[in-house]
Amino acid sequence: MSGTLRIKPFVAALVCAAIAALTPTHAQTGRPMTLLDLAELPRVIDPQLSPDGRFVTYLLSHADWKANRPVWHLWRQALAGGAPVQLTSGANGEVPGTTRWSPDGRSIAFVRDGQIVLIAAEGGDPRALTRHATGVSSPSWSPDGQSMYFLASDPRTADERERDRLRDDVLALDENYKPRRLWRVTLSTGAEQSLTGADTSVLAYRVSRDGTRIALQIAPTPLAGDAYRGEIWVMDSSGANLRALTRNAVEEGEAELSPDNSQVLFLADASARLEPYYNTNLFLVPATGGMPRALLPAFPYAFERATWAPDGRSILASVNMGVHSEIFRIDVATRTARQLTEGRHGIPPAPAAAWMIEPKADRLAFLFDEPTRFGDVWMLSLSAPEGSPVRVTNVFDTLERNFDLPRQEKVAWKSAGGVTVEGVLFYPIAYQTGRRYPLVVQLHGGPQESDKFGAGSGLLQNYFPVLTARGYAVLRPNYRGSAGYGNAFYRDVVGGYFKNMHLDVIAGVDFLIKQGLADPDRLVLMGWSAGGHLTNKLITMTDRFKAASSGAGAADWISMYGQTDIRANRTVWFGGTPWQRTAPIATFWNHSPLKDVANVKTPTLFFVGENDARVPLPQSQEMHRALKTNGVPTFLYVAPREGHQWGELRHLIFKANAELEWFEKYARGRPYVWEKTPGDDDATPRPQS
Repeated sequence: MSGTLRIKPFVAALVCAAIAALTPTHAQTGRPMTLLDLAELPRVIDPQLSPDGRFVTYLLSHADWKANRPVWHLWRQALAGGAPVQLTSGANGEVPGTTRWSPDGRSIAFVRDGQIVLIAAEGGDPRALTRHATGVSSPSWSPDGQSMYFLASDPRTADERERDRLRDDVLALDENYKPRRLWRVTLSTGAEQSLTGADTSVLAYRVSRDGTRIALQIAPTPLAGDAYRGEIWVMDSSGANLRALTRNAVEEGEAELSPDNSQVLFLADASARLEPYYNTNLFLVPATGGMPRALLPAFPYAFERATWAPDGRSILASVNMGVHSEIFRIDVATRTARQLTEGRHGIPPAPAAAWMIEPKADRLAFLFDEPTRFGDVWMLSLSAPEGSPVRVTNVFDTLERNFDLPRQEKVAWKSAGGVTVEGVLFYPIAYQTGRRYPLVVQLHGGPQESDKFGAGSGLLQNYFPVLTARGYAVLRPNYRGSAGYGNAFYRDVVGGYFKNMHLDVIAGVDFLIKQGLADPDRLVLMGWSAGGHLTNKLITMTDRFKAASSGAGAADWISMYGQTDIRANRTVWFGGTPWQRTAPIATFWNHSPLKDVANVKTPTLFFVGENDARVPLPQSQEMHRALKTNGVPTFLYVAPREGHQWGELRHLIFKANAELEWFEKYARGRPYVWEKTPGDDDATPRPQS
């Protein structure tokens, strides 16, 4: 195993800063971060290496307050150094995860306004390649550079459009979808050809290195709830000889043909026997058909991304190891894994566009999310025997200099049954040893996710730099059910959801109180999705938290089962459906927060997107109305146009303002002045009581 990161001299200062941050107190050189600072902080996504390995492109965001969302533009950075170059500046920006270098390195493709657009590698005026009837996604080049592939849903028919015009538009639930097909467009003519039929839907695909074959993930429908019914298929690049390689009841991902086209790798949340709901395993299956086999069946961590190394004898993978992610090389013949990186960082998992391999350059590009750099691009030369990651971009050079950032540290404690649980602790700015601080416990989603060092994906939703600047400590516990800690830990939710995770959180809080850091009289709780479920559970079992915020959380697992767009995992959790003849109704109900909602005394806010299909609005309504009827201070905020994850900047700022006012009032007994966004008037925010 390569034990350390090798860093060029120009990033030596980064290492020194990280070491200094480990001392109990350290001087602050910047100013406290605000919500507006977080909203306007640029983020990086979609690193792409040029075929010759001389350049990396990436998408960089900026806050567009008129559009009320982040807008992404394409930048190019030379690996040899120098200033980055902005290549695009369109008003609507580019779609994250869609930039691709042409095989000859002369042009770059990306998706803008629903179509594939090409721009010269040195910049210039972009030109549209496709004029498809519907929006396209997932573009990729053929290795000869003569054509491109993409995914697109079928358009509405003339009859459907006429019904829309007449408002004769009653829909059938879960039937109003269009199949998503794989298409090929020829660059010289713009001619488009559909390669798959209308009776199935392509979820993802990868073209083989020689361009002759394609590996696909195909499901009966594009509905999220049918993903587990999908399988791995292979076909010729012409669309001929389509053949299924798997036949199971788990959702596969990352399917890719080996460089010699003899095998297909894929990832699945399954055991070696392809039983559902295990830490993500890496599988190989012969491209001619046969039984898939787990390459490392006893691997103690969880795979997040995987791709074949250029030599075809090994596989590169991003691996979840709990509070950090690392890159591994897996030797296929010996079925052994070697860790290539080690550090206090996360690598954004799929489906985030956070890494790619360039076989011609024999290099891997990826993002490292770190405590003082929230996702710069790094590069790993695969020919270096020990692995030597090098930082390429300098987007976050001024972050620590301009702002006071909290010290981050891994903490671990014993919970029920003697099980060790760990998490990431964010210290208050200007922390002083021996002083107690109000504590905010932030609960991650999934539950099969895990919180890691760095900022994470929901920076404006969790806003830990603002909380720590206001004197809060923040704990992100990786409670049982989280990925990256082995299958027993991961599968703790199977057979009854709330078995130990709530006990793990309370044990973590008690640990920080015993350490003298957390003030037991100023505890705050917040979470989203699975974190919202757990928040709802915790407020029914204890009144130790003085304030709470639950986002997109479940109240009643029985009604939730019928409302949500995905049910496969929930069937595993509860041992069946609520609808079967021998339905495990008692298990569903006994693990529902609504069952014990009469116990709640904690003032609690609820948030949900109006169009949330994953944890629909009625779940939050049930909790909110129960608390309101029982005289517990509460508000339910519903964000128009939002789905399960919120994206509009003003909605996210509103949520953070409302929470901060709530936390300050109930945990600290002091007022809070709402931050305003550009263009706000002087209207008073909605009052709370």
